[in-house]
Amino acid sequence: MASRLKLWLRHYLLLMLCVCLQFGYWFETKNIKPDMGIVPDVPGRKEIHALTFGDDEFYFRVLSLMIENAGDTFGRFTALRYYDFNKLYHWFNLLDELDSRSNMIPSMASYYFSQTQNTADVRYVVDYLYTHSVRDVPHKWWWLLQSIYLAMHKLNDMDLALKVSAPLVNDKVPVWAQQMAAVVREKRGEMEDALHIMETIRDNAKDIPDADLKYMTYFVKERLGKLEKMTKDSDHPAEKSEAPAIPPLSLPDHAPADKK
Repeated sequence: MASRLKLWLRHYLLLMLCVCLQFGYWFETKNIKPDMGIVPDVPGRKEIHALTFGDDEFYFRVLSLMIENAGDTFGRFTALRYYDFNKLYHWFNLLDELDSRSNMIPSMASYYFSQTQNTADVRYVVDYLYTHSVRDVPHKWWWLLQSIYLAMHKLNDMDLALKVSAPLVNDKVPVWAQQMAAVVREKRGEMEDALHIMETIRDNAKDIPDADLKYMTYFVKERLGKLEKMTKDSDHPAEKSEAPAIPPLSLPDHAPADKK
């Protein structure tokens, strides 16, 4: 029996020692978590092109999936308010260099990252969508519409909405999308500019759908009426209403005699 025990210990003592050491190591380090970060650092242009090894499309998809899942790996879930949107902005533009025709990055930016709890970070999304779209407005006009919505309803920045709406006035953009440039100016109170844009679209567009033509006609007539009313109001300002006159105090025909 003793010889068998010695033989067993000879074969398994080292294994048991390793198991004990492993258990002790786990017990002491179980609360230590690695700092994996959220948004990875942005590499340089030369580095990113070197790592493609000639296949830009494949590496573009690899990096796009990495950015899409950033902060949500290894069982984590990270709220968007903790993301560094300055890094994301540079990642978006860098990935556009690998594939500027893909709609994956603008879709991710406008439909996902724009829902951040830090409203100020939405400006990075709008700036990216504008930069991405102006390269090819006839094919990327949809993302200008998304950036207009974000600027108007998320940021409440009408100046930014005006900037991103300007490229939409393009004869290769659908008529209804071009009309958003006029709508933005109307929301800013620039009635004459909105009317001029709508008239320009009506006069230059080809094959205008009947519904768009009716809307433009309605828009022009209504805004002309508003402009005429504003002109009349400015030429004939309302006179200030005078206070009603106080009727004179009526005295009796015979005043009482003064007492001596």
